[in-house]
Formats: sequence, structure tokens, C-alpha cells
Amino acid sequence: MIPDLSLLLPEIAIVAVVALLALVEIGLPDFSRRFGTRLNFAAVGVVALTLFRAIGRSGTAFDGMFVADPFALFFKFIFLASAAFVLWMKGREEGGAEFHLLLWSALLGMFFLVSSGNFILLFISLELMTLSLYVLASYTRRELATIEAGLKYLVLGSLASAFLLYGMSLVYASSGTLSFDDLKIAVQSQRESWLFVAGVLLILSALGFKVASVPFQVWVPDVYQGAPTPVVAFLSVASKSAGFAALLRLFLQVWGPLDSERRTLFSLLASLTLLYGNLGALVQNDLKRLLGYSSIAHAGFLLIALAAGGEDGSASLLYYLIAFAASNLTAFLVVSLLEGEEKSHDLEVYRGLSVRSPLLAAALFLSLLSLAGVPPLAGFFSKFFILLQAARSGLTGIVFLGAVNVAISLYYYLNVVRTLYLEKPGPKGQISVSFSSRVLLYGLMTMIVLVGLWQAPFLHFARAAAGSLF
Repeated sequence: MIPDLSLLLPEIAIVAVVALLALVEIGLPDFSRRFGTRLNFAAVGVVALTLFRAIGRSGTAFDGMFVADPFALFFKFIFLASAAFVLWMKGREEGGAEFHLLLWSALLGMFFLVSSGNFILLFISLELMTLSLYVLASYTRRELATIEAGLKYLVLGSLASAFLLYGMSLVYASSGTLSFDDLKIAVQSQRESWLFVAGVLLILSALGFKVASVPFQVWVPDVYQGAPTPVVAFLSVASKSAGFAALLRLFLQVWGPLDSERRTLFSLLASLTLLYGNLGALVQNDLKRLLGYSSIAHAGFLLIALAAGGEDGSASLLYYLIAFAASNLTAFLVVSLLEGEEKSHDLEVYRGLSVRSPLLAAALFLSLLSLAGVPPLAGFFSKFFILLQAARSGLTGIVFLGAVNVAISLYYYLNVVRTLYLEKPGPKGQISVSFSSRVLLYGLMTMIVLVGLWQAPFLHFARAAAGSLF
């Protein structure tokens, strides 16, 4: 049977982009240097058109190995938007054809990952994504911290890949299949098998590394601090979203009968992850490192949604990812712009930023308030919806813990705000912000407010995507 290749148009488009960029770099290196940024944004437009064309379409290809559904499409939009943002940040710097190739390769892995209907494709996609990100994390090679970040990410990521491969082998040994459709049928009879349970736990460990869940989070602060800021922005949004997409598909669609075990396990992981991330952030003096611990804490909230489960719990997780993406990308854009001036991301350089650049200070202020969960911004409603679903699922203890952690996070977020507005600036003068940077900052700030005040269209999009899982 000939597969319906129209379902793979976004992936085919990305493969074409990678091939075109490689050929241009080999044959016309000067063209790549001069027009590479325009070529990349034209490619983003083409891929975006294929995604819009895929709205409302569902199906499978290659005997169910590839799945096209609203759930996968939701994440592909997030991945592409994050990649476009990173391409813009990188476009402000010199050169970088290899950077673009690696970014598109990581994006291709993410696209296939969220459309995986078989563990073989999931593993290959995850490896394509992570191998590209390993190189990107140490791309500049100018500082020891950058090389250290890439090395740590590589070593621990390789361990996570080994866990995933071994877990897949145990699941196959117990059930005789790696197809998600067949595993839906086999899971009920295999839930008492120690081989199957061990395989599921190993797979969870591997994906826990991708989403920065305790106890697989140790790489995050060092990598966030040392890696180039555009790469960290991509890691914090796209890579984390990809990990949660895999967890949602596996634990809610494929392994749905393991409901009680899922609730207990993810409640425990969420509690530990929330506490570790927020308590670790309290003592940080480096903003990128602080945002690393913050990212761990936000993974804890997303794990609460996984513990709550169901269609509404999944929709609240997807809505949270939209709010988190807008808030986190805004924060990293400010870090990147200020890093270009100060060559540092220590909190000391943010003293009196409101005097040196009112726009940068306002953007960082708004993003941090949203990350903290202050109403009426996007972060408040995303946290509210997750805690509401957890309460409806009877997880009252974790709802209380989540509320306490919101209060803890306010301390370190507002400490940065105090540095921005209440401390005197250093001897350096005003910071100039380009017109394009201003436009992007205003756009992201509007998004933070809009997602919070006008939730209906974003919740509808999230519910439509989550509903396809069930």
C-alpha cells in the first residue's frame, strides 16, 4: 500500500530546506553568508504554510508508524515558532550556516517525534533532535563554560538514550510489539509483568531527562548558564515541549490503563521537581542559571497536569506550554540583547536597567511576573487551570504544594524586578535597541497579556489537540 505522503508535507519541506542549505553552503558560501538569514525565514514561511494546510487533516502512514493528528500539529506550530525566534536571535550575530543546518535538523527530529506511532521512529527522532542539540549547546567553542555545557549535555543525554533503548527492548520482550496501536491492546495483560513495568520506568527516565524532571535535572543549570543564549531559548521551550508531547502520547493514549500508577508516579515526580526548581532558584546570582532552575520548577507544574490526566488535564498542559513559551522567550530575548552589550548575564549587570533601557526592563518585568503566576497574565491562568484540574482529580495535596511553590517563586522573580527598578545603575550609559528588536519585544509582551486576558481561542486550540489523544 502506497503511503499518503501528503501527511508528511511539513517534514518533507524541512528535509528540502536542510538539503538546500547544505548545497548553498557547499556551492555558494558567500551567498549563504549574505543571504542565509533571508533564506531561513523564507523556509520558515514555507513550512508554516504546510502546517496551515494540515489543519483538519488526520491519518497514518507506513503502517501506523507515522501519525498526523491535531495533537502533533499543535506541537509542530510551537516548534516552528520557537525555531523562527531562535533564527532571528542568531541572525543578529555573525555567520553560522552550520548553526542553521543543526537547528533545522533538530526541528525535523521534533516534527517526527510528535508524530511517532512506533518506538522505532520515536527513538530515531529523539536521537536526531538531541544529537543536533548537543552540538548547538557548545556551538561557539569560545569559552570553557560553553564547552563544558555541551559535554555535560552529551554525557547525560547519552545515558538517557541508553535508558530509552533498554526500556524499549524490555517492553518488546514482554509484549512482542513496538507499535503504539498494538501496545494499547497489550498493556492491560502486561501491567503485572515486571519486564513491562521495568521497561516503562526506563522509558520514563529517558523522557524525564528531556523535560528536566527530578531526578534527571542535574544538567539544566550548567547547560543553561554555559550554552549560547539562542540555543538555551530553544531548549527551554521546544525541547521541553517535545518531551512532554511524548509523555502525553505514551501515558495517556498508549498506556491509558495504567491510570492509578500514572497518578501516583507523576504526583511524586511533580512534587520533587517543584521543590527542587524553586528552592534552587532562590540562591542564584546568574539570570540564565536562575531561569534554568525556573524551567525545572515549571516542569513540575506540567507534571501535575500529567498526574491529573484526562482530556481537560491534557488541555491545561498544552495551554501552559503556550503561556510558558511566550514568557520564557521574552525573558531570553532580553538576556540576549543585554548580553550583546555587557557580555555577561550576572544579575549585577541588570542593576537599574529601567534607567538604561525602560523597554528591556518592562519586557523582563512582564515575563517574570507571568512566569511567577501573577494575574491577569498568561502564567497565572496556565497555573490556575492546571491546579484546577488537579483539584477535580482529587489531588488536593499537590494543589496545596503547587500554591506554596508559586509563593516561593515570587521571591526570586521579584528579587530580579527589584534589581531592575530599585537599584542604581552602573556607570555605563543607555542601551540602544534596534527597531526589529523593539517590534519583537512588543509582540511577545502583547502575547503574554493576550493569552492571559483572552484565553478562549488558545484553550480551544489546546482542547482540540488534546481531544485527538482520546
